Amino acid sequence: MAKRCAGSIVAICLAHACFAEEVVISIQYRDKPPYSYSKEGRPAGFLLERTVEILRRAAVPAKYEQIPVKRIVQDIKDNKKTVCSPGWYKIPDREVFAQFTLAIHQDKPQIVLANVQVAKQIQSMSTFKSLLNNKDYRLGIVSGVSYGPDLDGMINNATTTAMDSNVTPDGLARMIAMHRADYMIIDVEDYNFLLQKKEIDTDRLVVLKFKDIPEGLRRYIMCSKNVSADIMQRINRSIQTVVPGLSP
Repeated sequence: MAKRCAGSIVAICLAHACFAEEVVISIQYRDKPPYSYSKEGRPAGFLLERTVEILRRAAVPAKYEQIPVKRIVQDIKDNKKTVCSPGWYKIPDREVFAQFTLAIHQDKPQIVLANVQVAKQIQSMSTFKSLLNNKDYRLGIVSGVSYGPDLDGMINNATTTAMDSNVTPDGLARMIAMHRADYMIIDVEDYNFLLQKKEIDTDRLVVLKFKDIPEGLRRYIMCSKNVSADIMQRINRSIQTVVPGLSP
């Protein structure tokens, strides 16, 4: 009888373990429409909605919160909470303090948005690299973001100094329209979203393309290193079903 009771207790404990509450992942997302943003207090944006579906299929519980970019990075660096954030480029500096899922999206090549007063002169440049090194024209960039390793390297190694502003892409576009700087780099999805919302001043801004702007980068879910290997594997398996055919 004692043995039978002991066996029952073990079975009960195992059953409880199976249904133990799993750690809830904090999904911190940027205000970066159309990728991720809040609409009526709820997560929105095509990449955030994709992330919701990925985690749902992976059976990974999550809570969602819009957080400023710098705080997201700091929370992942601190590694005190289980944090993930969708839509980030995987670059060496970030791989030091974070881990990344498989890719969930690939960008199109970025475009240049120039003030109309200098657009013709800028377009006459043979390459984007030569534009970056022309002291007559100033680049505006969004503070704290990466444009990808190749473009970041070109910007950092240029002989000119970019105007670094703590604004969103639409805010920087307004600054370019006001001619606070001459041009900016912008993602095609960002541009189309802002154009649809009529937040691009098409009378003052012109889209330009350069042959040496690299292929669009893949975007990933970036996580703190304390997110378990099991959860990362489940998320990756789910990504392969939600976004089939997109290589790592």
